[in-house]
Amino acid sequence: MKFGMPYKGSKNSIAQHIIDVMPPAEHFYDLFGGGGAVTHCAALSGKFKHVHYNEFNPVVCEGFMKAVKGMYKTEDRWISREDFMNLKGSDPYVAICFSFGNDLKTYAYGQDIEEYKKGFHYFLFFNDRTILEKFVDLKGFEFRKSEMSEKYNELKNFLKTTDFKNKCIMESGERLFRLQNLERLERLEYSCLSYEKVPIEEDSVIYCDPPYSGTNKYTVEFDHEKFYVWARLQKNIYVSEYNMPADFYEVGFVNKRSLMDAAGKAGTKKEKLFTNRHEEEFILC
Repeated sequence: MKFGMPYKGSKNSIAQHIIDVMPPAEHFYDLFGGGGAVTHCAALSGKFKHVHYNEFNPVVCEGFMKAVKGMYKTEDRWISREDFMNLKGSDPYVAICFSFGNDLKTYAYGQDIEEYKKGFHYFLFFNDRTILEKFVDLKGFEFRKSEMSEKYNELKNFLKTTDFKNKCIMESGERLFRLQNLERLERLEYSCLSYEKVPIEEDSVIYCDPPYSGTNKYTVEFDHEKFYVWARLQKNIYVSEYNMPADFYEVGFVNKRSLMDAAGKAGTKKEKLFTNRHEEEFILC
């Protein structure tokens, strides 16, 4: 199962491992909610009566709330490079579904394949094959099923048999389906605040996935020393990081596959889970 929205640094692949370590509580707070993968998993786990999602970036927060409320069910817009530059700061669908690597800043498609991706989109969503037929012979191909995700797979599988097999993945379509699937969630509580301003109830588990120290910056600067001071004062807090100060205790780790680095190499990284109080160590995998 895929959790949350597509998002840079998403915990989709390890969300279940993280939630498995958490003790049950009345409240669960995901203070750096991002794509909501851990929020989504927590809500389905049955370990928490109230699940709180917080995200400082208003565009991302709005996107998650709209997805949960089913507001992307009828979304079908194609977003051009010009549209993206004009709307990425205000329209979650544009920023999330049409950005490269879900970075919310850079358009997803190079100019050499943008028209092809547009043709894929028009055929999938509007049954208009005019653009795509400039690149591939669609003679004899018709969609057999009505569900959009099934139509997507049918068209993708068909195009894999053509000379365009390396171009046939339309990331924006896959991302939209992820947004649409979130509407199954209910009874979440939302906020769009800096982490330290979120009021925390008693009997709570706090989860934090801040920008990792020493890695690529996200859309805002982050003061790690300020965060450590705040985290030391919290009860039942868990932090995803590669490394933390010595007074935080590692309670688990998971080997997560990483995307290609600057040298073009892919591999795995050990993502650790820390708490501010000593606990028995758990090995996630």
